[in-house]
Amino acid sequence: MPSISWKIKVVCATIGLAMSMAQSAHAASSVILRTPSMVPNPKGHLECKASATSTTPIGMVAVIMSSSRTNVTDYGTGFRASPAATGDGLYHADETVGSFSNRARYCKVTVMGAKLADVQVSLKACDANGECTGADGPNRQSGGRAPFASSPETVR
Repeated sequence: MPSISWKIKVVCATIGLAMSMAQSAHAASSVILRTPSMVPNPKGHLECKASATSTTPIGMVAVIMSSSRTNVTDYGTGFRASPAATGDGLYHADETVGSFSNRARYCKVTVMGAKLADVQVSLKACDANGECTGADGPNRQSGGRAPFASSPETVR
Protein backbone atom coordinates (compact mmCIF):
# COMPACT_ATOMS: atom_id res chain seq x y z
CA MET A 1 0.00 0.00 0.00
CA PRO A 2 1.47 3.41 -0.97
CA SER A 3 2.41 5.75 1.83
CA ILE A 4 0.64 9.07 2.46
CA SER A 5 3.71 11.10 1.40
CA TRP A 6 3.74 9.32 -1.99
CA LYS A 7 0.07 10.24 -2.55
CA ILE A 8 0.77 13.87 -1.63
CA LYS A 9 3.63 13.98 -4.15
CA VAL A 10 1.37 12.63 -6.91
CA VAL A 11 -1.37 15.15 -6.08
CA CYS A 12 1.12 18.05 -6.01
CA ALA A 13 2.65 16.98 -9.33
CA THR A 14 -0.80 16.68 -10.92
CA ILE A 15 -1.84 20.13 -9.69
CA GLY A 16 1.46 21.63 -10.86
CA LEU A 17 1.09 20.08 -14.31
CA ALA A 18 -2.50 21.30 -14.64
CA MET A 19 -1.53 24.83 -13.63
CA SER A 20 1.38 24.97 -16.06
CA MET A 21 -0.80 23.70 -18.92
CA ALA A 22 -3.47 26.30 -18.16
CA GLN A 23 -0.84 29.04 -18.05
CA SER A 24 0.63 27.90 -21.39
CA ALA A 25 -2.79 27.86 -23.05
CA HIS A 26 -3.50 31.39 -21.82
CA ALA A 27 -0.07 32.65 -22.86
CA ALA A 28 -0.48 31.25 -26.37
CA SER A 29 -3.59 33.40 -26.89
CA SER A 30 -1.84 36.71 -26.13
CA VAL A 31 0.78 38.25 -28.41
CA ILE A 32 2.43 41.62 -28.87
CA LEU A 33 3.21 42.78 -32.40
CA ARG A 34 5.64 45.63 -33.11
CA THR A 35 5.93 47.30 -36.50
CA PRO A 36 9.23 48.44 -37.96
CA SER A 37 10.12 52.04 -37.11
CA MET A 38 9.16 54.97 -39.35
CA VAL A 39 10.04 58.65 -39.05
CA PRO A 40 7.00 60.89 -39.49
CA ASN A 41 6.94 64.03 -41.61
CA PRO A 42 7.61 66.99 -39.25
CA LYS A 43 4.11 68.41 -39.87
CA GLY A 44 2.43 65.05 -40.39
CA HIS A 45 1.55 62.02 -38.31
CA LEU A 46 1.90 58.24 -37.99
CA GLU A 47 -1.21 56.07 -38.18
CA CYS A 48 -1.53 52.42 -37.24
CA LYS A 49 -4.39 50.09 -38.16
CA ALA A 50 -4.87 46.64 -36.64
CA SER A 51 -7.54 44.06 -37.42
CA ALA A 52 -8.21 40.56 -36.11
CA THR A 53 -10.78 37.80 -36.42
CA SER A 54 -11.35 34.82 -34.16
CA THR A 55 -13.87 32.23 -33.06
CA THR A 56 -13.46 33.61 -29.50
CA PRO A 57 -13.87 37.19 -28.19
CA ILE A 58 -10.88 39.42 -29.00
CA GLY A 59 -9.13 41.98 -26.85
CA MET A 60 -6.90 44.41 -28.71
CA VAL A 61 -4.94 47.51 -27.72
CA ALA A 62 -2.81 49.49 -30.19
CA VAL A 63 -0.48 52.36 -29.28
CA ILE A 64 2.08 54.53 -31.07
CA MET A 65 5.45 54.47 -29.32
CA SER A 66 8.55 56.66 -29.38
CA SER A 67 12.05 55.24 -29.76
CA SER A 68 12.41 55.60 -25.97
CA ARG A 69 9.35 53.32 -25.52
CA THR A 70 7.03 56.13 -24.43
CA ASN A 71 3.38 55.98 -25.46
CA VAL A 72 2.82 59.04 -27.71
CA THR A 73 -0.65 58.09 -29.01
CA ASP A 74 -2.81 61.18 -29.68
CA TYR A 75 -6.01 59.59 -30.99
CA GLY A 76 -7.66 56.26 -31.49
CA THR A 77 -10.85 54.47 -32.47
CA GLY A 78 -11.95 50.89 -32.11
CA PHE A 79 -14.68 48.58 -33.36
CA ARG A 80 -15.80 45.17 -32.15
CA ALA A 81 -18.41 42.84 -33.67
CA SER A 82 -19.78 39.51 -32.46
CA PRO A 83 -20.72 36.52 -34.63
CA ALA A 84 -24.38 37.48 -34.17
CA ALA A 85 -23.70 40.87 -35.79
CA THR A 86 -21.43 39.65 -38.58
CA GLY A 87 -23.18 36.43 -39.51
CA ASP A 88 -19.88 34.73 -40.39
CA GLY A 89 -19.37 32.93 -37.08
CA LEU A 90 -16.36 35.10 -36.15
CA TYR A 91 -15.61 37.89 -33.74
CA HIS A 92 -14.02 40.95 -35.37
CA ALA A 93 -11.80 43.62 -33.78
CA ASP A 94 -10.37 46.77 -35.39
CA GLU A 95 -8.19 49.49 -33.86
CA THR A 96 -6.85 52.67 -35.47
CA VAL A 97 -4.44 54.89 -33.54
CA GLY A 98 -2.25 57.82 -34.49
CA SER A 99 0.23 60.35 -33.24
CA PHE A 100 1.19 63.88 -34.31
CA SER A 101 4.34 63.73 -32.14
CA ASN A 102 7.65 64.11 -33.96
CA ARG A 103 8.92 61.44 -31.53
CA ALA A 104 6.46 58.79 -32.85
CA ARG A 105 8.29 55.81 -34.38
CA TYR A 106 6.38 52.52 -34.30
CA CYS A 107 3.12 50.79 -33.46
CA LYS A 108 2.73 48.21 -30.71
CA VAL A 109 -0.40 46.03 -30.76
CA THR A 110 -1.40 43.63 -28.00
CA VAL A 111 -3.95 41.02 -29.07
CA MET A 112 -5.72 38.51 -26.85
CA GLY A 113 -7.97 35.74 -28.13
CA ALA A 114 -6.86 35.61 -31.79
CA LYS A 115 -4.27 33.54 -33.62
CA LEU A 116 -1.24 35.40 -34.95
CA ALA A 117 -2.15 34.40 -38.52
CA ASP A 118 -5.54 36.13 -38.11
CA VAL A 119 -4.08 39.52 -37.16
CA GLN A 120 -3.19 42.27 -39.65
CA VAL A 121 -1.22 45.41 -38.77
CA SER A 122 -0.22 48.37 -40.92
CA LEU A 123 1.68 51.58 -40.16
CA LYS A 124 1.83 54.60 -42.41
CA ALA A 125 3.38 58.07 -42.27
CA CYS A 126 1.20 60.92 -43.53
CA ASP A 127 2.26 64.48 -44.37
CA ALA A 128 0.31 67.66 -43.58
CA ASN A 129 -1.69 67.26 -46.82
CA GLY A 130 -2.82 63.74 -45.99
CA GLU A 131 -0.48 62.02 -48.46
CA CYS A 132 0.59 58.75 -46.86
CA THR A 133 3.43 56.28 -47.36
CA GLY A 134 4.15 52.98 -45.67
CA ALA A 135 2.50 49.62 -45.22
CA ASP A 136 -1.24 49.78 -45.80
CA GLY A 137 -3.94 47.33 -46.78
CA PRO A 138 -3.93 43.55 -46.40
CA ASN A 139 -0.60 42.50 -44.96
CA ARG A 140 0.37 38.86 -45.14
CA GLN A 141 3.79 37.32 -45.32
CA SER A 142 4.52 33.83 -46.52
CA GLY A 143 3.61 31.14 -44.06
CA GLY A 144 0.38 32.88 -43.03
CA ARG A 145 2.07 35.11 -40.48
CA ALA A 146 0.98 38.65 -39.86
CA PRO A 147 3.40 41.38 -40.97
CA PHE A 148 5.94 42.72 -38.52
CA ALA A 149 5.50 39.58 -36.44
CA SER A 150 8.97 38.21 -36.98
CA SER A 151 9.53 38.34 -33.25
CA PRO A 152 6.18 38.38 -31.44
CA GLU A 153 6.48 38.42 -27.67
CA THR A 154 4.40 35.93 -25.73
CA VAL A 155 2.65 37.51 -22.77
CA ARG A 156 2.26 35.49 -19.60
